[in-house]
This record gives sequence, structure tokens and C-alpha cells, in this order.
Amino acid sequence: MSETDKASLEPADSHSKGKRTSLPGRPHHYDFEKNQGFWGWIKPRRLNWRHYFGGAALLLIILQLLSGLYMIFYYEPSLRDTYKTVQYFNNETYLGALTRNIHRYGAFLLGVAIFVHLWRGYFRKDFQGGRKLNWITGVALSIVYMGFLISGTILPWEWKGYWMMEMFNNWLKNVPGVGDWLYTFFMESYTPTRNFVIHDIMLPITAFVLLEIHCLGRLRKRGFWDYAARQLVAFIPFVVALISLSTLFPIPTQDPQVIPLPMEGQFIPAPEWFFVTFLMPYWYYPPRDWDFYLFWIPFVLLALALALPFIVRRKRKEDLAKVPAGTRKLKAVAYAGVGATLCGLLIFGFVWGSVKSPWMGCNCCHNVSMGDRMGIPPVTYKDTIRNPLVVDNRWMLRHWYEPQVVW
Repeated sequence: MSETDKASLEPADSHSKGKRTSLPGRPHHYDFEKNQGFWGWIKPRRLNWRHYFGGAALLLIILQLLSGLYMIFYYEPSLRDTYKTVQYFNNETYLGALTRNIHRYGAFLLGVAIFVHLWRGYFRKDFQGGRKLNWITGVALSIVYMGFLISGTILPWEWKGYWMMEMFNNWLKNVPGVGDWLYTFFMESYTPTRNFVIHDIMLPITAFVLLEIHCLGRLRKRGFWDYAARQLVAFIPFVVALISLSTLFPIPTQDPQVIPLPMEGQFIPAPEWFFVTFLMPYWYYPPRDWDFYLFWIPFVLLALALALPFIVRRKRKEDLAKVPAGTRKLKAVAYAGVGATLCGLLIFGFVWGSVKSPWMGCNCCHNVSMGDRMGIPPVTYKDTIRNPLVVDNRWMLRHWYEPQVVW
């Protein structure tokens, strides 16, 4: 690849392999008359379904930040009153319901954008050359996203949030050596306030630092708003999906006035699918295998993903010429085959989890009109002796997926 081609790559998402008129260091002010006016400013240079997902992820992050900032003014993290403040925001404040639904479905679509962007980078080997740090920070950002997802699902502190907190703590037990200590620490130290600090302070700061290294630093040099404008047209399908889901399938926070029926939310996208799907080995495998499926496989895959830029190196033309064409083709097929297999397995897991997970199902029974035990999480939620179900991983997962059967 020539130096001109390298310079033409998008910091967050490559749009084409050829030369571009937008190069690093170009003026931030756009000449509308010279460059076909407003449409010339915003039109994508090469619209392709494989492109623009990095830009879409960045715009969704900005949307999540703005909607989250609005909700912060009304959210009160306390054990008994948190869900009431969520209900008040959803039902009484100006654009409260729409904002909360956009924030929730935005989290789901952000996961989709990150997933496609990450695998596109894998298949194109975008981590080679001078983009190693981009790849490593991108993988790290996907882990930070998972932290946002888990802590965000817990934030409302209704029954689903309580269940997510318990399942995350139980998952920590699968960490070899320190699993029991991690479980005890997070169980004893958990409060809604600390979860709020994690979700709204610690994780955003971490994400901003990683984003600065991943793309923001270079985007400012060539013009952030120019880059963002060129993502808007390709971002329209995400906006349509976001508004449609937020309008047609709002999050139920009307109880006790409106109580959704069991399984009412089946097949409706929910961000917690991305985490709960990884817990499915609790359902299908005996306890002796849980460490293998829930820790070692994800750990090895994460380690390989971080090490990939140093394992699969770009070779010089003279070195490639020494390798037989058949060998090169075989290696390329193997590389693509391994990636396609892993990608396919993850997609299958997400789809399978979504088929079973009724994300509105919790509120059909557990709502504030039914008292402390059925509505607000019980006072025994940290007491594994008085409330033994909190350490029964298989029961909790079955109850999550099939609440009308396992209860």
C-alpha cells in the first residue's frame, strides 16, 4: 500500500482503498461553492454495508452520552427509591419516555455497530502496519461496552436489574483462583450508588481515553465535523431503527397501572442479550464445565484478539514472493475460515438467546404494586443462606429465559 493510500484511510472506519480528496491536515472549513454545496459535504464517498459502522458507533456513543446526561438529572440511586425515580422520569418528564427508550435501544444498536466494525477490521486485517494501537484500543473499547451494558441494565434496580447483578456476580466465580474473592467483594460492596458511579463516571472516563487513542485525536486534526457529516447519510438506517423501536416497543415502566404479560417482549431487541447469551452454558452444561466455557474460552479469545497485530504481520513483497502461491492461499482461507466460524458462533448465540429471552417478562409479576418481595429487590439480596436462589446459576438463567415456566 502506498503512503498516499495509507494517509487516505479513515481514522475510525476505512471507506475506500483509493485516493480521496479528504486528507489529514486539510482545512476544517468546507468550501460549499467549490464542492457541490451541502450535499457535497455530507455525501458518503463510497456507500457499502461493510463501511461506516465505526462512524455509526461513534455517533451512537455521542447519542448515548447526551441521552444519559438528561437522565442523570432525575436519577436517584437508592435501594428502595431508584425505580420510582425511573418511573417518574419515564412517565412525568418532558420527552422522558422517548429519551429512555432511545438510550436503551441505542445501547443495543451500538453493540451491533461495534460487532460489525470489529469483524470487518479482522477480515480486512486493518490491524496491520501502523494501526496496531487502533485495533488494541478497539478491542478494549468492546470490553468497556460490556461494562456499560451490565451496569446500565442494573441501574433501574427493578427485578431485571437485580437479576443481572446476581448473574454477573455469579459469573465472577468462574475466574480461577480469585473467583470466590471477586464474588464476595462485589456482593458485599454493591450498592446502587456505586453502580451509578461505575456507569456514569468510571466507564465514561475510560471510554474517552480509549477513544482519544482510537480515533478522536486524528479526527480533530483533519476535521471532526467533516468526518461526522459524512457519516450522517449512512447513519440514517440506525436512526430509523432507533426511533421505530423506541416508539413501537417502549420499555414498560407504567406498573402497577400497566403490567405486561409474560413473554410479551420476546424477539424485541434488548442490549442485555449480548451478556446473557454468554451465560447460556449455565443452562446446557454441568457445573464442572462452567469454568471452561465461561472463563477460559472467552479469556483465550480475548488474549488472541489483543495479540493478533503481533501474530499476523504484514510481509514485504520480496518475502511474499518466496512463499508458494498455494501456501499463501491456504493461509488466507484458514484465517478467513477461523474468523467466519467464530463470528458465526457468536451470531448464533445472540440469535438463540434472543429467541428465548423475554426482556419485558420480569415486570409481569415483579412490579411495585405487589410489595417488597415481588417488586423491590428483597432485603435478603446479599444473604445467600436466607435467599439461596442467588447462587443457583442454572435456576436464575432458566427463570430469566422462561419466567412463565421456571419460577
